[in-house]
Amino acid sequence: MSLPGGAADKIGNRYEMRWTLLCIIEIMNERADSIRLEPPGTEGEGVEFCLRKGAIREYHQVKRQNSASGRWTLTDLAGEGVLKTFLDKLNDPGAWCVFVSADSAFELKDLSQRSRDASSWNEFEKEFLKDNTHSTTFSKLRNHWAGHSRENVFELLKRLRIETISEDLLITTGESLLACIPGLSKSYRTLTIT
Repeated sequence: MSLPGGAADKIGNRYEMRWTLLCIIEIMNERADSIRLEPPGTEGEGVEFCLRKGAIREYHQVKRQNSASGRWTLTDLAGEGVLKTFLDKLNDPGAWCVFVSADSAFELKDLSQRSRDASSWNEFEKEFLKDNTHSTTFSKLRNHWAGHSRENVFELLKRLRIETISEDLLITTGESLLACIPGLSKSYRTLTIT
């Protein structure tokens, strides 16, 4: 059960900050080039930051949890504006989108993984959507992304990444990565939002 009001907001901000720091560590370890927090204008709408990796821009949306159900359905993601934001970003071929939460966005994660596992649209449709569950989920996503062909939705899904990570694992991972960088504080367990 989540806390009400301001306390929940601060906990969510702390989770977001820890994910952001993991991405900053990627820059320090030369696995990413730069980060822009809350970019101004339309580029920053609906995202926490943009992480550049060569020619690729990753737009990150971080939501600690979905307190209503403990998971993120496509309907939940649409209600929060995530699907619209991601579609807007993915219309640029150099953009990827990353959704991060302690609660699983299981439907979107499964579809995006399957799209990357398929060698073509035909294989995706024939082999990865052959059961009713996945076919129905794909149709739901297409309804949210109205105006896009099935093949186009398949291509867009390839540039989506869903990261499900608990706050404890976020802390442990961050501390482990920081420990590998000489001269830095080894703990961000005590990070606070004031």
